[in-house]
Amino acid sequence: MRSWFVVACLLFGGTRTVAALSDPPHLPVVSTLVLRTGEPLQATHKLTYELVEFSQQRGRWIAPDIGIYGSSDESDKLIFAGAGAEFLFRGKIDYTQILYISQAVGPGAHGARTLWIWPVLDVNLTPRWMSEVVVYPTIPLNGAAEAGFDIDRAKLQYAFTRRFSAGAGYSASIYENCAWKNKPLATATYFSRAGSVEFWLERIPAGAQVQVRYTLTRSEH
Repeated sequence: MRSWFVVACLLFGGTRTVAALSDPPHLPVVSTLVLRTGEPLQATHKLTYELVEFSQQRGRWIAPDIGIYGSSDESDKLIFAGAGAEFLFRGKIDYTQILYISQAVGPGAHGARTLWIWPVLDVNLTPRWMSEVVVYPTIPLNGAAEAGFDIDRAKLQYAFTRRFSAGAGYSASIYENCAWKNKPLATATYFSRAGSVEFWLERIPAGAQVQVRYTLTRSEH
């Protein structure tokens, strides 16, 4: 996990520098680094997954959006890359659509390749109540891949202060050879100038897990 964080930091810093040199001065570039991991509450205390993702947004357009995902019980990794746009931004409602191509790599991956149609809907119900929903299908692009459907997150949070919010949500998934998995969750987020840290306490089929989701966003003009 430590090596993933080092690579992410180098990628974040290096790509921001290139963007600042190559883009027109009037076009702001928003760079976002996402680091996520999960750990079960059972006695094993073995990380359930690790994720590193980097994206850049220029105006309404998002490109590149790249990342790598790995689970604890497999040596295989999932590499993904995509692009998209912010189609609706009206203060209370923000709708973003991204298309990803994912490629599984490793001895047991069999070269599985899929398409993710990834919409993100953010709704500010009131100045303190916020909702976020991400629901996407997985479309196979070759014979080694499986079709699926995920509720990545559907959550409702209340902002107690400018820096702290908490709430509840729901996550679920189903695939061709895997039954529907319900994963209700409680969430809390702390915001600071060094980025936001979100904690999920989530029920999973094996019991429960804690997810840590860190997001760092920087804007350059």
